[in-house]
Amino acid sequence: MPRVGQNPAKWVTQVAVPSKVTVAVLCFIPFQSGYYRQSLEVLHLCLDSLISNTDLPYDLLVFDNGSCQEVQDSLVARREAGDIQFLVLSERNLGKVGAWNLIFAAAPGEYIAYADSDVYFFPGWLSRHLKVFEAFPEVGTVSGTPRRRRMTFSENSIRRARELPGVEVEVGKLISESWIRQHARSLDKLDELDEILARDDYLLSSNGVNAYITAQHYQFVVRKDVVQQFLPFPHSRPMGSDVAQFDLAIDGSNLLRLAVAERTVLHLGNRLDEELFEELNLNSAVQTAAHYTRRKSPYRPGNGFLAWRPVRRVLLALYDRIFRLYFQAHA
Repeated sequence: MPRVGQNPAKWVTQVAVPSKVTVAVLCFIPFQSGYYRQSLEVLHLCLDSLISNTDLPYDLLVFDNGSCQEVQDSLVARREAGDIQFLVLSERNLGKVGAWNLIFAAAPGEYIAYADSDVYFFPGWLSRHLKVFEAFPEVGTVSGTPRRRRMTFSENSIRRARELPGVEVEVGKLISESWIRQHARSLDKLDELDEILARDDYLLSSNGVNAYITAQHYQFVVRKDVVQQFLPFPHSRPMGSDVAQFDLAIDGSNLLRLAVAERTVLHLGNRLDEELFEELNLNSAVQTAAHYTRRKSPYRPGNGFLAWRPVRRVLLALYDRIFRLYFQAHA
């Protein structure tokens, strides 16, 4: 049967122009119990803070990596409300690096601002990231949380920074200890705190801008032309060591892996940490995010016998085994 008429889009003389920055958020919430009990609230807190506190034009791309139906329905509702410009709903979990390969290839912006779905954004976060790119032309990635880490993937950044004209390098215990402690708590790694606190920080100064030599997997900004030259990143696991391919690519190309000097994002983890939110005066934002999920009561860790570390380790190991069996059955 011949076509009837002409496609009216032929007479449209303008198309939408993507923003310079694509903010990309990746989420995976396969069910809403156990480890993931509060993950939907955390996701909406992430999106609310991003929308409220981003100070430059951007497009928001959300990649859902095979979450349960309730999570995907809530994301569709936010896209229909205009919060999300690009929404990808994957049928199954492609793993973090697999999702990165798609996000980094498809994002239309000149800069890609990536974040896991458990990140809180402070006001002005994006412009402060881009100032680091302007001050350090050799930068590859910029993260929003200065973190005291092993220098495994920053050795070339340290060497390169010392060679750059006009760049000053200061070494010592420079990052706020409270920030380090809060981040360790969000990762449930307070038992590693002494080891972390013993390390040194590397602070760079150039053109009136300071930045630390450190970068994160859970949140960073990267230029699209830089990251696309390394695609696709090889991967075989949902998470874990595969993400290091990104770090190795950036550091191995003699590009700097930096973080802003003043914290602009916060890693939340998998629960609403009421103590932390009260400390940072974020409780009103938490209440707004909870509106999307209609939970009746917040999660609070158990006390007494169940909080005893040996018991906790056994229970977490059992839970991890159950989760692995569930995940393998639904992969």
